[in-house]
Amino acid sequence: MGELNLEQILVDSFLGYKYRKYRGMLYSADANVPINLIRLYYSEDIDRANFDSLKRSFVNRYIKSESKLEDIHEKQEIEGLAEMYEYIHTIPSEEFEMFSIMQLHRKLYSKCPYPEAGGQFRKRNVYLPGTGTETCDYSFIFDEFLKYEDTVKRLMQVAKEMRESDDYTQLFRFVRECIKLKCALIKIHPFEDGNGRTVRCFINRIFEEAGIPPVYIKVNERTEYHNAMNKANNEGDFDQITGFYLYKICDSIIELDINERLKVEREIRKQMENALPEKNSPSPLKMALKFKVASKNKKGNEDNA
Repeated sequence: MGELNLEQILVDSFLGYKYRKYRGMLYSADANVPINLIRLYYSEDIDRANFDSLKRSFVNRYIKSESKLEDIHEKQEIEGLAEMYEYIHTIPSEEFEMFSIMQLHRKLYSKCPYPEAGGQFRKRNVYLPGTGTETCDYSFIFDEFLKYEDTVKRLMQVAKEMRESDDYTQLFRFVRECIKLKCALIKIHPFEDGNGRTVRCFINRIFEEAGIPPVYIKVNERTEYHNAMNKANNEGDFDQITGFYLYKICDSIIELDINERLKVEREIRKQMENALPEKNSPSPLKMALKFKVASKNKKGNEDNA
């Protein structure tokens, strides 16, 4: 009974978050809102969703949203975005490193008329209009990548340890370090185009290693996201962009996990309502428990597949 109550608290808490966001009452400078929800979700007593199912749902949702965010209309670029996200799930953890970002960019442009341009560092200096952010001189890109090799290896190791031990006491420090890496990569701006999409994919892969649901940014959040990125890259203040990402992790938990729990609950109720009150038929409570056990067994079979 205690487990059922805790799961209900989890669902109710995230539904309250969802309602406040819908009513425009959510986003604020108060970082405690997402911190408390994420801390609850990653407590040791919570049975979290199967991560492979999260990834499948994410790809379907993200491709559409990210295409709008980046103002992508060409079919080849949308297909390349899907190709890139399918590819990151094929890279073994021990082989994922700083220069893997070049492979991701190559996949992003694999469907374009000139795919050989993918994965190539830019060969000229560029600036980001309207941001005030100074990008790396193109001749220093390779050297800048070398500086972050150890950072990526360390983050992947910490991520693996958290996921395997189910100990998430370092989670918020880990997320902040990932965001700092993301901001650094945007300033390096290694490619002629597609930097934002590629870097977000790269960071999502590190999140996934830790068991953190991947994050995507909706079109109506674009201004807030860019303002927070500019504040980080121009002023060295990472609070706003870190807080933004914590909210986005909550969004992903709702859309990729909590909503699925509600579907299961609706299915339980539907079966209970359709059950005939025959003498030998199981009680509604037994049916609900049986359905829950069956769902957990199915999840276990997927994990062992």
